[in-house]
Amino acid sequence: MLSTQHNRSAYTALVFVLCTLFLSCLAIAPQTALALEHSTLFLPFKINSPDAANTALMADKVLAQEAAAQGMKMVPRAQAEKLVSYNGTWPPAAATLTRLAETSGADYVVVGSVNKLGSRVSVDCSIIDVLTPLAPYSAFREANAIEELPRLTRDMVGTMLAYSNRSATVASIVPEGNVRIDSGAILQKISTKPGDLYDPSTLRQDLKSVFALGYFDNVEIDASDTETGKKIIFRVQEKPLVSKVVITGAEAIKEEDVRDAAGITVNSILNPFKVNEAVQKIKSLYKSKGYYNTGVDGRISTNSDGKAEVHFDVTEGDKITIEEIAFVGNKSFSAGDLEDVIQTSTHRWWISWLTDAGVLKMDILRQDAERIANFYQNEGFIEAKVAEPQVAVKEGGLYITFPIAEGTRYKVGTVDIDGDLIRDKEEILSELKIKEEEYLNRQVLRNDITRVTDMYAEKGYAFADVSTRINKDEENKSIDLMLYVKKGSLAYINRVEITGNTRTHDNVIRRDLRVKEGGVFDSKAIRTSTQKLNRLGFFEQVTVTPKPTMVENQMDVVVNVKEKSTGQFSIGAGYSSSENMLFMGEISEDNILGTGNRLSLAASTSAKSTKYNLTFTNPRIMDSQVSGNVNLFNWEHEYDDFTKDSTGGSFRLGHPLYERWRIYYGYTLANTDITDIDSTVSEYIKRSANIHWESKVDLSFVRDTRDKLFSPTKGSRNSFSVEYAGGPIGGDAQFTKVEASSSWFFPMLWGTVFHVKGAAGQAFENETGKLPVYENFFLGGMNSIRGFESASISPRDPATGDKIGGDKMWYGTVSIIFPLIKDMGMDGEIFHDFGNVYDVDEDWDFGSFKKTAGVGILWTSPLGPLRLAWGFNLDQQDGEDSSNWDFSMGGTF
Repeated sequence: MLSTQHNRSAYTALVFVLCTLFLSCLAIAPQTALALEHSTLFLPFKINSPDAANTALMADKVLAQEAAAQGMKMVPRAQAEKLVSYNGTWPPAAATLTRLAETSGADYVVVGSVNKLGSRVSVDCSIIDVLTPLAPYSAFREANAIEELPRLTRDMVGTMLAYSNRSATVASIVPEGNVRIDSGAILQKISTKPGDLYDPSTLRQDLKSVFALGYFDNVEIDASDTETGKKIIFRVQEKPLVSKVVITGAEAIKEEDVRDAAGITVNSILNPFKVNEAVQKIKSLYKSKGYYNTGVDGRISTNSDGKAEVHFDVTEGDKITIEEIAFVGNKSFSAGDLEDVIQTSTHRWWISWLTDAGVLKMDILRQDAERIANFYQNEGFIEAKVAEPQVAVKEGGLYITFPIAEGTRYKVGTVDIDGDLIRDKEEILSELKIKEEEYLNRQVLRNDITRVTDMYAEKGYAFADVSTRINKDEENKSIDLMLYVKKGSLAYINRVEITGNTRTHDNVIRRDLRVKEGGVFDSKAIRTSTQKLNRLGFFEQVTVTPKPTMVENQMDVVVNVKEKSTGQFSIGAGYSSSENMLFMGEISEDNILGTGNRLSLAASTSAKSTKYNLTFTNPRIMDSQVSGNVNLFNWEHEYDDFTKDSTGGSFRLGHPLYERWRIYYGYTLANTDITDIDSTVSEYIKRSANIHWESKVDLSFVRDTRDKLFSPTKGSRNSFSVEYAGGPIGGDAQFTKVEASSSWFFPMLWGTVFHVKGAAGQAFENETGKLPVYENFFLGGMNSIRGFESASISPRDPATGDKIGGDKMWYGTVSIIFPLIKDMGMDGEIFHDFGNVYDVDEDWDFGSFKKTAGVGILWTSPLGPLRLAWGFNLDQQDGEDSSNWDFSMGGTF
């Protein structure tokens, strides 16, 4: 009996064990089959990195781990280097990899490379099918740091195995149940893509990501098998719509501004997370205005229709401003010195109503702590630290304290450079600015490292690495610096790829690129290309990015642009002392049909003039450096003694001449009528009324290096021009006119700019009586000698006293431009203007001239550039004003 029971128990146990093993096999069979359906062999990555040895150790370790985790193997590097050449063409020939696969019994072979450029790292991989070796599948991943290499390798291994085992992949992913939320917004949150391995754990994370959008009450996943793989459906249930947004208690700040800050609108989908976020945004808005004790309560209610109502109840606090900023621990620099470094400032009643002075912004305050630390480190205190700023509320005001630990101040000791030098050592050292510093300046040192790196990159060494070795001398309180350069291999441009342009033709972009396919890599050319494309005005954003290739010494250049609208209609108004009220309008297209050409129609009218212009410009005729311009015009202008009405057209060509110089050639044909002439007017003016047709050619040379057109801070503009009318080209007018000007801007201390300008011109009659009065020179006004009315400096007809202009003129300006209100873009100016105009019977006389001195304001206002000047006549003559205001303002809106 006991034996029977024992046998029965043993049989029962055996059945249990077999059932358990059977069920376990069922559970793991799909995964095992998935892993073993195809065998894939991984070769170690080819390393393109300045630190190749360390990078190879890291890459081999993570690739071996990731391959093993999938049941595959990586060939050890020592063995792989015997099978394929890592110094030759990469990837190896298909025949070589096929033989390797057949020898190891693998169905697929994966080869790739790790490329490190600066801080960026990328992985390129290709998988070769033994059955179709000439049609490899490739993939590319990149990240911002070498620490991301394990993740990139994991992604790449999964991608390669997904390709080799496509029967167990995701065939499709679609959302269902979404009515108001776009499917694309949902798919963007799903990391699993068609073609990926079916991974339930990843899909669960995707479900959480979709739910985290905040637009759904429920999200479910349905997975079903098809002939091509898994069909994945994300079924969603949307939240209700917002029917009303109610704001109460907002008085100090407009309700409209509070509503804009909240960012929740009627008919949007209710998202409780965004409601909580809106509460914080409203509080931040009040804090930005100085109301720190403001409370905001956000509530959600549902009405009878099932729609949501969102309520924000605001309890406003008192406005508190910064009353005092203090620094603790600063021994080497005064509080005033440090206040100049930070952006946070105390409340100032005379300016705070216009700016944010005195308002505490925590993000700016934390940045100020970093600014102080950087300031100290740039003054030799390389160990200086600034703790978290302390904010205290006392007596209705804010009191801020910056705790500072200065540390030791170090001078600059010896400076040297070693390594792979492509130029003479002393020549490179002469480029380093850190040698000129008494105390160690981290910013100057960083700039020097960038300067040396660029020096190498401009010669094609795109992978050059410059490291700094510091030797601290505690006894002498100095630091010796050694820059060590590893130049890497010479890089060439493989191909230039242009993306993002849906309208602008490729040739319009390529003609402004300074990088050429097959040429040596040049970082300066890449920067210049970016600048030139930005200056076109066709794009919101331009990026020119080098990208490593599978070949070690070759790089692709990707030019990505984001186009913007180039057609515009503008109207505007302005005022000047010479024209009074001025109204203007323009219709233009700066990139006609994507060709880069410009067409515009402009009109302006004022109390004294009316102008119409139709202009066509081709900046690069047949993609050359030659520009072309055609202009048709009709101008009418009222002078003191007559009215001039001109109709005509002009044609102009221009091209680079030398360095930054451009040369322009032009031809103008105009028909001019002079009317409204009194019988007592000057005979010279009456004679000009008989000169109608003006046919003239002009030649000009221009060099403009200013950093901006209005209120520049550096650079210069130099020009020289010659006009010739009549003679063999016909017309009634017969004259030659020569003009030259030179204007220079020099940056000085505290943001001030020294400006000096000189201009001169002379007109010659080719035939007596054929120089029209309106072609003579007149001075005075905003653009020549301030303090005199516009065109008031002129010789007069001895018989009638009418102003008839002169055939010779010169004028100059010396001024100091200084920041007035920096945040508003407003500058002040102290100027001294001088010059004169001479009649045909007078000689040049630089001993006798008009001279003024005064002050002015230059402001890049919301309505356009504004200039205001008051000039005082330093040598007042009979009939002249002692002083004059001059004002001009205009812009488009």
